[in-house]
Amino acid sequence: MTTAAIIIASLALTTSCATATATSSGTTGYRVKRIVAGTALHTVNGLALAPDGSLLAASLASETVSTIDPATGKAGALVAQPHGRSDDLVVTPSGEILWTDPLAGAVKKRDRDGRIRTVAQNLPGVNSIAFDRSRKRLFVGQTFFADGLWEIDPKGIAAPRLVARDLGWLNAFAFGPDGMIYGPLGKRGEVVRIDPHTGATSTVATGFRQPVSVRFDSHDRLYTLDGATGQLIRVDLATGAKETVAVLPAAADNMVIDRRDHAYVSNMADSSVVRVDLTTGAGRALTKSPLAFPQDIASEGNTLYIADSTALRRVDPRTGKVNEIARRLSSELQFPSGISATKRHLVLTSELIGTVQVVDRTTGEPVRAVDGLDKPADAVELGDGSLVVSEPATGRLLHIVGTTPRPLAENLGAPTGLVLTRDGDLLVTDTTGGRLLKIDPKSGAVTEIARGLGTPRAVAVAPDGALVVLDTAAGQVLSVNAHDGQHRVLAAGLAVGHLRQPYARSGGLAIGPDGTMYVTADRKNSVYAIRRTGR
Repeated sequence: MTTAAIIIASLALTTSCATATATSSGTTGYRVKRIVAGTALHTVNGLALAPDGSLLAASLASETVSTIDPATGKAGALVAQPHGRSDDLVVTPSGEILWTDPLAGAVKKRDRDGRIRTVAQNLPGVNSIAFDRSRKRLFVGQTFFADGLWEIDPKGIAAPRLVARDLGWLNAFAFGPDGMIYGPLGKRGEVVRIDPHTGATSTVATGFRQPVSVRFDSHDRLYTLDGATGQLIRVDLATGAKETVAVLPAAADNMVIDRRDHAYVSNMADSSVVRVDLTTGAGRALTKSPLAFPQDIASEGNTLYIADSTALRRVDPRTGKVNEIARRLSSELQFPSGISATKRHLVLTSELIGTVQVVDRTTGEPVRAVDGLDKPADAVELGDGSLVVSEPATGRLLHIVGTTPRPLAENLGAPTGLVLTRDGDLLVTDTTGGRLLKIDPKSGAVTEIARGLGTPRAVAVAPDGALVVLDTAAGQVLSVNAHDGQHRVLAAGLAVGHLRQPYARSGGLAIGPDGTMYVTADRKNSVYAIRRTGR
């Protein structure tokens, strides 16, 4: 049997400084240039087709439900942050949208009049969602935080009904022509058949690395997407035989198939949607971005490092070229939202799952990890190898030796960005209090350096010792006088601060060895370079 395989070469992570445009600065003496240009669509997860033929896209990291025109790839936000936090979604024939929020353990619904409400809750890790073929009965699956399959009431009246437990992390599933559920089990690397009445399970196909989505085409042929390998595979229902139809980049997350047997495949690490002809295997990217959702940035030597939500990337600041170190599913990388750099390591925080990963700066291979933290925003590695982590949700800094955390400083408002000074002190931004604080890493003593800084998400120290803060609410970079707390605007009008609830959670700042300031413009998946005029 012939296998039609494609590699979407157009998704290579390259960009050009020629496309960058300068942003007006807030004061004379500095110029702003965009060195990496991206899109406004972030980390695409689940996909659904609306009655009008448009695509709907879920995003867990950016907490947004978006619309995508399948003809042009043009995208727009439909449900904004924080209500749009979503991993998978379905659309009713009348145009109502239901989506899963794994972190809240809830299923939410947007009525046709735009009203948003919760129709099911207390389902931790609720992830996949699908109607049966009558479009009347609705089912959801749990992964990571729990493991189960439930039937829920789309109107939110009846209590959820448990169908089965401990399946093996059921991801995006679909109903077959026999009325059975066909779904991928990420924990077992299998596609299974599940009776929606009894929960009885049987194996259809095995040997997948990380199956994430199962769908049927118009001829009721079964397709499985393997997120770790990027393979889109046709599976024979009777024998379990597999035929690769297309090969896409890893971190493919979900898919939907239209009436013409075109599969639309999402990729969270590339912020892309690719349309694949299931007959020929030919594919075309509708939308893509060299950066998926750059939440933070670090500088070491002459390289920039990006915590890109579902990938870890490096950027050459001279050319704007983006290269990848690691991505979700094909590596052990978690969901990086904060980043700092040392000579040997990158320290990554994941607000989404409450971890800190220390990885090799060159290979991205994990060195160690700390779990069980409460929405960590940033972390730095001290000279002795211990870590200091900011937890804005708890208002404290933690000092971690090995894997054991202890409070270093508390009652700090909402501490987010961290940096070490040349003297070994810690600087941290209080994003809700508009303050810049200095913390003694040994005693935890707190000194206020400045206030009135707006919504400071990140802080950096220039080679000459100058202090710089990123105010994400106002979209500006501020210099701060460490002696008297006075500050002035260096650049304004920056596309930063996509995640603002309940505090500033995205947008990063770093300073290179020549004093150039770099900002992750997270709202546009871009990177700015801010330099003195004439440099």
